[in-house]
Amino acid sequence: MEQTTSQQAIRLSVKTVLKICVIPAYIILSVVLFFTWVNPSLSGDTNKHIAADSHTYMFFAESLREGRNDPYVLGSLASFPNTLWGPVLLGLLFKNTITIMVANFVFFFLALWFFYKALHLEIGLFLLLLFANVTTFISLISLNKEIIDLFALSLFVLYLARRNRLALAAALLISLVSRYETCVVMLLYLALQSRWNHRRRFRQSTLIVLILFLSVALSSLLSTGMAARMEEATSTASSGGLLLLLDNLQIHYLFFLAVIPKILDNLFSELIFVAHWANYSLDDPANTFFLFGNNIANLGLIIFLFLKGRLNLRNDLVYYACISAIFMSLALIIQPRYFYGAYVLLCAEGSRPERMPRVIKSLRGANVPV
Repeated sequence: MEQTTSQQAIRLSVKTVLKICVIPAYIILSVVLFFTWVNPSLSGDTNKHIAADSHTYMFFAESLREGRNDPYVLGSLASFPNTLWGPVLLGLLFKNTITIMVANFVFFFLALWFFYKALHLEIGLFLLLLFANVTTFISLISLNKEIIDLFALSLFVLYLARRNRLALAAALLISLVSRYETCVVMLLYLALQSRWNHRRRFRQSTLIVLILFLSVALSSLLSTGMAARMEEATSTASSGGLLLLLDNLQIHYLFFLAVIPKILDNLFSELIFVAHWANYSLDDPANTFFLFGNNIANLGLIIFLFLKGRLNLRNDLVYYACISAIFMSLALIIQPRYFYGAYVLLCAEGSRPERMPRVIKSLRGANVPV
């Protein structure tokens, strides 16, 4: 009895240290780095490439705000679906880099609250896992889509736990105007988990069927734009020709052969291709040090979940993350940021209590073979 009490006290003290020390220290460090390092880059005072695509979003927002009617800007925003709308809208609403950072922190803490309401997570652990990924840091202090993904995902998980239709509508709308692939994954998850899918209990076979379907359908539907996409992939390839090989398999109806290597390439390539390390530079941390930090966090999280016995398709959040990873791997270029949503879901899985609370209702209490 005394031993149990002392163990609980130790756990409580660890949580207290995380909440009282680590979290404020992280926020203070983020703010300091923002003013000393990141903001000069966003404002154009330095040429350092720190926040991927933020300059583009801010340029578009400024152009619209000043009524320039720039044909390039208007043309880029005219198509639908469009992944520029969300961040450009934020740039319009929050007119400078400081207010954008403050808004990002507001979205972040709202997302934490929604995740907690849905899953009763161990918030200290959840934050520690999120903070371990440098993508979280840069998402908090720049104009980007990852913070929007995090917020939309928190609303979607809240819907899955509480059946709050307003949360579902908000999640779908926000993801549609920011990164429509996230919206597609949400709808896909709902479809695969619906009562109309009589094979929903067989998750492993469902994922295999999904991959086979994408192998045929996506190659056919996207055939008209594949030349331009392949040209972009060729110009940005950094995996020694492996990515181009996998992309060629994908566009020739062999996505089922490419999907797992492409996921691994996105999640871990910077840890494997050691030759890249010599080219790392503080002038372009977004494509060097930040990618490495992202990959390290991915590896650490996977190992953590494996050791905890949570890396199993029976767990709804892991299943969702797998669907997301499969769909995001369709991109013909390496974009680890696209997998940030899956990372967040796995962080939530690793942080939920051992005793499952009222979580996703789809198959709770059912025997889910894989």
